Amino acid sequence: MTTLFNATLQLAQALGVVRVSTATGGDATSILDTKRTEADDTFNGGTAFIITDAGGASAAPEGEFARVSDFANTGGDITISTLTAAVALGDTYAVAGGRYPLDVLISAINNEIIKHKIPRYDTTSLDIVAGQSEYDLPVGITGANLRGVYESTSTDSNDNQWTPLSFSVQEAATGTQHVLVIESRSVGTGNDIMLEYLSRLSPLYLATDVIDDIVPMARILPAAAAQCEVIRMRTFDSGDPLDIEMLKFYRDEARQAKLENPIRLPAKRGKVNEAQ
Repeated sequence: MTTLFNATLQLAQALGVVRVSTATGGDATSILDTKRTEADDTFNGGTAFIITDAGGASAAPEGEFARVSDFANTGGDITISTLTAAVALGDTYAVAGGRYPLDVLISAINNEIIKHKIPRYDTTSLDIVAGQSEYDLPVGITGANLRGVYESTSTDSNDNQWTPLSFSVQEAATGTQHVLVIESRSVGTGNDIMLEYLSRLSPLYLATDVIDDIVPMARILPAAAAQCEVIRMRTFDSGDPLDIEMLKFYRDEARQAKLENPIRLPAKRGKVNEAQ
């Protein structure tokens, strides 16, 4: 299971801006690390990640990220936005500077996530009705994203024996539900209908939000890193040769990752009849 916390931390690591250490103290708004030797303000505008809780119980603030507002060399004091619990002696944390702020990391991850579609299944909206072959599809399911229609031929909820049905979709006017037309003979009145359809992933905003496992992080990270470089270059109107070279590198990595991590989606079983 990959959370937004994991994804942003991995992205910052891929960008080479993360430093990992162990806290010598702290509270809900600061991390203290007397081992830090960087100059004042080094991490201002950056991000702190609480990786593990010293107590070993996966307790808060483990798995939380926070924006860094200030860093003071004296005492190694990293001032952060408020966590749900205090940082304590022995907590493992990571800190990244302001080159790629947290909002940029999140935006880059989301820009890649929302490009992907995944299969979803609706087993509760429709049932077989005697003498009926046409059904209004649920809102959000259309001829464009519907991939398969199945009938449950068993009363055992753990053994539905889903049988594929031949179908077509009558597309209606914008804002009107599309109509499912079942073209094969059904088995029994009242049987559940399962709709297999594709849906785009939604953007994530909370550290605990989970990325669907169908989309491998190996595919997301290099493309998101390229996004970070683009955002940075646009923000600072950068023509730095190193920035340009890094953008090219991440784009090459993204193309290779896409080839090595294909996402296989179900083939479409039915046909679409557009409204006249």
